[in-house]
Amino acid sequence: MHPRTRLAGTVLAGALLTASLATAPTALATSPAPAPAAFLSPAGCWNAQAAEGDMPPADVKLEFRTDRSVKLIGPPDENGTPYFVGHGTWTPGWSGSFRFTVEHPLPGGPPGEARSALNGKLSSSKAFAAKGETHYFYDDGTTGGPSSITITGTRAACS
Repeated sequence: MHPRTRLAGTVLAGALLTASLATAPTALATSPAPAPAAFLSPAGCWNAQAAEGDMPPADVKLEFRTDRSVKLIGPPDENGTPYFVGHGTWTPGWSGSFRFTVEHPLPGGPPGEARSALNGKLSSSKAFAAKGETHYFYDDGTTGGPSSITITGTRAACS
């Protein structure tokens, strides 16, 4: 190849690269990223049923907050007061999946704490199902579990 042709080709390639780099930030800045579908996040409030081990399902309320914290309100007693209030964290996954952990005082029985870790999946913007395990930590230093836990929920208005 003739040196003059090689030089012209190099200059042309450099000019194209410079032009593409000069316009790339503008093109990227003016092209908004597609917004993820709203149903891909569990953020919000949920009425749910939790079934742990061989216990019958219990009505609970969950709030997945945008700061990635979770609030769990246990089933109500005969006066309407929740048996417990628990707290935890959640992390999003792909395609509507998420993981969350919650800890709450044990209602009745020996004093202690239940700690659950669950993997959840949104089936729509209004429903999810989760499965995981719960471990028990008693105030006397003993432990129990794991026992299986499943939670199914439907989206609710936050109060």
